[in-house]
Amino acid sequence: MNAYRAYEQTLDGGLKQVCLANADCQLAILPAAGFNLYSAIYKNRQLLMPTVNIANPMSAAGVPILFPMPNRTRDCQYTFGGHSCQIKKNGQPRFLHGLFMDEPFNYSFGADETSAWCKGWASISSDKEYFDSYPFPCTLTLVYTLTAGGLKLTYTVQNEGGETLPYGFAIHPYFDKMGQPDKIRIQVPAPSYYEAEMCMPTGKLLPAQNETDISEFKAVADLNLDHVYSGMSGKKACIAYDELGFGLELSASKEFVNMVVYTPQNRPGFCLENQTNATDFLNLYAKGIDTAFMNTVEPGQTASGWIEIKVV
Repeated sequence: MNAYRAYEQTLDGGLKQVCLANADCQLAILPAAGFNLYSAIYKNRQLLMPTVNIANPMSAAGVPILFPMPNRTRDCQYTFGGHSCQIKKNGQPRFLHGLFMDEPFNYSFGADETSAWCKGWASISSDKEYFDSYPFPCTLTLVYTLTAGGLKLTYTVQNEGGETLPYGFAIHPYFDKMGQPDKIRIQVPAPSYYEAEMCMPTGKLLPAQNETDISEFKAVADLNLDHVYSGMSGKKACIAYDELGFGLELSASKEFVNMVVYTPQNRPGFCLENQTNATDFLNLYAKGIDTAFMNTVEPGQTASGWIEIKVV
């Protein structure tokens, strides 16, 4: 029997977490801290880089949710649909990763014979102090579902306003460097990556070759990347933990055309980040650059997709 459980716990300081579990996996999600999946234990091994301060969702550890503008936005500003917006939250400019990393989510959870799940939802509406940063009323709904096949995250964006809504969506998982980095290999079968100046894309795609070509497995120890790769729609990225005898496989719905690959040598983790769009996609789109990969939702409509992680 592979019994599934879903339950709530109150941590020190009153922060609540929702746990999803079966015989092999124990997951912990913080709905009040951006719906961050901050712990993922598989057969008694923590797959995610340890979170120093789980009460601070801006620490970026775990699996932060990046919405509605993942990655960087040049000068914290953009234009769309006649709006000229400065991105701020809590009175501070927000350069990185959008508005939902620290957004509190409403939530529910449950389990049955075949799965355990946690659902979270949060809205952007005219009463939010940061509404001028993104004046498009909407609700983002997320569901993490644990099954025998792996962990699946589904998202739905519902446009609750009267204008076309632009959005980008990504996750930012920090995978732990379990064992020696030269025994951890990654594979991202993307044919190209974005040319960048000071980490901001020009919109031009360059061929992935030589040190940037990770279409075949390469050791994390040999890589020093902070690149946005493109051409991932319908493809899977992989992590192989050779010393431990297992790996992870990441797949996603077709709108996830990009993947950020970040392999810092001075951190205990590395990132493979499924992403729907380019860095600074709103400003690239305003310039007519196709590689922005803009996603939109019309009034009263929804858009949805998924990301799945499997142990292989």
